[in-house]
Amino acid sequence: MFIFILNCHHQLLMPCSPRKARLLLKGKKAKIVSMEPFTLQLLSGSSGYKQEVSLGIDAGTHTIGLSATTEKQVLFEAEAKLRTDIQELLATRRQFRRARRNRKTGYRQARFQNRKKPQGWLPPSVQHRLDAHLKVIRLVHRILPVSKTTIEVAQFDLQKIQHPEIEGPGYQHGPQQGFWNVREYVLWRDGHQCQWCQGRSKDAVLNVHHIESRKTGGDRPENLITVCKTCHALLHRTHQEQKITRKSNGFRDATQMGVLRWKIYEQVKALFPHVHLIYGYRTSATRLA
Repeated sequence: MFIFILNCHHQLLMPCSPRKARLLLKGKKAKIVSMEPFTLQLLSGSSGYKQEVSLGIDAGTHTIGLSATTEKQVLFEAEAKLRTDIQELLATRRQFRRARRNRKTGYRQARFQNRKKPQGWLPPSVQHRLDAHLKVIRLVHRILPVSKTTIEVAQFDLQKIQHPEIEGPGYQHGPQQGFWNVREYVLWRDGHQCQWCQGRSKDAVLNVHHIESRKTGGDRPENLITVCKTCHALLHRTHQEQKITRKSNGFRDATQMGVLRWKIYEQVKALFPHVHLIYGYRTSATRLA
């Protein structure tokens, strides 16, 4: 455990031990300027001795890992959990807004075409993740004299993950090429058979069911499954979607990470000097070497 220190000119110094902090406070040589994280400011003194402090950021879509170290010891470690309910909350708000609009202002023309998004706009759920990364990085830079920042990210080839044999022009042809719509593709993918009862109900009418709510999972093929009319009604009554095995695990986090990695790097580099970007597979290879 360390206590973070500022000198009398509000410049960052190397942290000290709790014992030394107690002596500084008892001798009235320092004052408390922050309780969380616990930070002291010296009432007098020089610039102090500083070591090279390296900050490592393990970027992610659900959790952010941070570690600030010198050559010999760890000064600061933390794990930040990110919110995952933004998309669902916005979808709920959108439903209420549309219902209210239809009830009270149905005479107004729709204005979807005249809304322009600013340059560099990101979806709110992705923007939150970007802002959270910047917030925790600023926090560490406010309490430690960081001289180098390293951001570890991941890079994914989503089509290669799903189809290892893909190459050349295959990257330009999505799995739905040649189908009229998503529903037709899902029916073909599932062999025109109910995936809940495997045809045991003998119901010839097939529907496409959302595994996860449309407002959070969308109309992506990975969120759709073929069921007969009988099983469709059963699923809506009993809500047993958690028992359904998805055709794909989904790559929402990998897609968001592909967007975030450059945004995080560019904005952190604009704020602080000596910022470096590395990839997770290189870190793993270094550890094994």
